Amino acid sequence: MSPEPAAAPLTVPDLLRHRARVQPDGVAFVVDGATELTYEDWEKRSNALAHRLLAGGAGRGERIGLYFGGMEWIEYAVAYFAVLKSGATAVHLNADQPAAELDRRISVAAVSRLVHAPDRTVPAGWAGPALSADALDGADRTPPPVAIAPEDLADVVFTSGTTGPAKAYTIPHGNAVFGRRPDAMDAFGSASYLVTTLQLATGSSASALNIATISKVVTVFAPPDDIDRGGQLIEKYRAGMVAITPWIANQMVLARLHETYDLSSVGMFACGSAPLPPARARQLLEMVPGARITSACSQSEASPALCVNVFDPEHPMSVGRPTPITELRVVDEEGADLPTGRVGEIWLRHPAPKRLYLGLPEVNERITADGWYRTGDLGHLDDEGRVHFFDRRADAVPTAGGPVSTPAVEAALYEHPAVREAAAFGIPAGAAVQQVAAAVVLDPAQDGTGLEEHLAARLDPGRRPVRVVTLDALPRNAQNKVLKRELRERFG
Repeated sequence: MSPEPAAAPLTVPDLLRHRARVQPDGVAFVVDGATELTYEDWEKRSNALAHRLLAGGAGRGERIGLYFGGMEWIEYAVAYFAVLKSGATAVHLNADQPAAELDRRISVAAVSRLVHAPDRTVPAGWAGPALSADALDGADRTPPPVAIAPEDLADVVFTSGTTGPAKAYTIPHGNAVFGRRPDAMDAFGSASYLVTTLQLATGSSASALNIATISKVVTVFAPPDDIDRGGQLIEKYRAGMVAITPWIANQMVLARLHETYDLSSVGMFACGSAPLPPARARQLLEMVPGARITSACSQSEASPALCVNVFDPEHPMSVGRPTPITELRVVDEEGADLPTGRVGEIWLRHPAPKRLYLGLPEVNERITADGWYRTGDLGHLDDEGRVHFFDRRADAVPTAGGPVSTPAVEAALYEHPAVREAAAFGIPAGAAVQQVAAAVVLDPAQDGTGLEEHLAARLDPGRRPVRVVTLDALPRNAQNKVLKRELRERFG
């Protein structure tokens, strides 16, 4: 008779508690190939820190800032689960961001205390209570007696801020654990190690820790700003999976990483953050024959609704199909469903508890009416149910001939051998209309000769940039997403 399956988790700490019980000596993750954390150690250390927080007056409903940066993954992981076990909400505050933005986020999230890495001092001007993540001596290492409900808030995280100041949004425990049964530890197939480069103390880093509690794959965290170190770690661990962003993929291709390090173990590149230019996807697959590129496309605020995809050169702009728990519509300006092939706004809906913007009730009402999340993404459905991404509404260029997809223009730019980075954007061309412009970073060994003719062969006149500027670097945020609003402001 087969054993009873583990109960579905109700809160995030349930995930770690179960894994520590069934696999106490298992390695949860490795940091830069040097240090590692087991599930039992993670569970007991976070219990001890939770008791310290409770003894200091922390508890339910409080928002506690996680102030970590660099490669402080182990301390961050312990602190994150400690905060949740105390009944409080974790506010993810990357310590490497500018001081003014950090202060703004602390204020927006109403952070009342901080937990920080042992070797890191609190931000200048912070006057509230603070606790080091290694304050564990003598603390009780048993689970703290705190009742946590699925509707309680686990996290406050911030959007990437590409279209404006980063907005805070909340994640209930029930949303964070939705679909993540503690016995479902084969989410990533047969790979043994996954190498990833993530910025610490973000929504993505919190999600990575939650996944580490259920996956059979051991995550290896690599420095996000050192592509060569990533290659070394892939080779060292014979990693079967590599989690990438378009920025990381671009760096791997430009560095021709496969010529220096053995990447032959990689069977899957899991790409997130933004669509990968098709030229870079093809080049990455040429570097590692037999690998595939998968993606999960959504907005963090709409999770767990998403589309999943395996890159297909025959459908290069497709982001795949909705997952079984995802409802998807493509609608016009009035909210009416559009037929196949027509571009409209993508709406998503899921059965999990919802993520909501913090302190913005009018925005929540506008974008989540009837349970549908208005993503601000534009796209269309094809006859086989695939979703094709067109653009962010804020980035699509409203030309006299109709909206132009900036990713499509960028796809053409990336096909040119001299183009290392590219971004398309709109510049004024009269009342309420714009023209397409582009910014590129060129290979210093090439001069970009023939770029105009290259674009003319791939784009019709209405989509062709009327101006292409060459820059030393494109403006990017902390997650290395291009800030097109800065390009519009600079060249508009």
